[in-house]
Amino acid sequence: MQRLNAIDAIAPAWNHTQRLLAGGRNWRLLFKVCAVAFFAQLGATNINFPGRQIIPPSHHASTATAILAGFLLLIGLAVLVIGLILFYIGSRLQFVLFEIVVRQDTWVGPIWRRYGRVVWRWIGLKVLFLVVAIVCALPFLLPAILHLVHSPSFHGEVDPQNPGAVLATLLPFLAVILALSIPFVAAYLLLLDFGLPSLALEDAPMGEAVRRIGRLIRQEPGQVALYVLMRFLLGLAWAIAGEVAIGVAMLILLVPFGGLALVLFATLHHGGPGAHAAMIAGWVVLGAILAVILILAFVVVFGACYTFLTAYSVYFLGGRYPLLGNFLEPGPGAPFTPPPPPPSPEEREDRDGGPSLPMNPAIA
Repeated sequence: MQRLNAIDAIAPAWNHTQRLLAGGRNWRLLFKVCAVAFFAQLGATNINFPGRQIIPPSHHASTATAILAGFLLLIGLAVLVIGLILFYIGSRLQFVLFEIVVRQDTWVGPIWRRYGRVVWRWIGLKVLFLVVAIVCALPFLLPAILHLVHSPSFHGEVDPQNPGAVLATLLPFLAVILALSIPFVAAYLLLLDFGLPSLALEDAPMGEAVRRIGRLIRQEPGQVALYVLMRFLLGLAWAIAGEVAIGVAMLILLVPFGGLALVLFATLHHGGPGAHAAMIAGWVVLGAILAVILILAFVVVFGACYTFLTAYSVYFLGGRYPLLGNFLEPGPGAPFTPPPPPPSPEEREDRDGGPSLPMNPAIA
């Protein structure tokens, strides 16, 4: 497969995404792939604890404070456990999405089982990246935090009605956050787009995956920088278009749903308590249906976006990684292996946890 620059990789990625999502004209398949892509983003979710509530100490309120502190601790632990579970699921689904895009094999269950072992190395790599990012950010972040904490606005000494003074206090802190987030987000995108394929295709060690990313950056710094910029712009454009499309669709749906709600009001609001209860129950049902439609629309729209961005990444990397490129555009000496047929129940039980694609010694 020939090397594509960051601009030329857009068209084949778009065509590939269309074939994958719309080629079979199967809505169930479309939603399945989009759902995998949507929930794969949980692998990049930060886990946050609930904010602390500061309660002034008081002799009479000590018991209530202890109860509230214990309650908040339980909430924090629950959030942590749920976040870790979602982080694991999302990290494993990132492998599933990669293989779906590369091989157009949409049997999610067998793919999920194949990466039960490799996913821990991928999680470890992301945790290590987070630790390194925090260590690198602290020398810049701590002075900004100290400046914010010692500012008059933080202690309530500035009139909150004066937005200029409040903004002047927050601006340095926000500028530092923005300046740090840009390189860290770019580094994570490179880790996801260029590091995960080595783990998925070759079960490569973490160090080798990182070295390949560094080698690619040294060989083509301009193209890599342009790729990161285009990936951000493509995602932003899709997000804006998706939000607009969902908003227009919801406005259209509000006409029939709003009409049904008005019909319920006109026919039941003059009745007794039973009629009022039926009217409220009807509104709740209509609202629930509308919410489900909205959630499904978000999953499909943004799942399709993440599928396209994954296709964009593999087409950019394919010409620079022969093993990956042979699956996208097989050459004369490397015939393409089509997606396997649906596995039988016995085959599903016998699948091991090894890598799903052939080995290759290194990225050229």
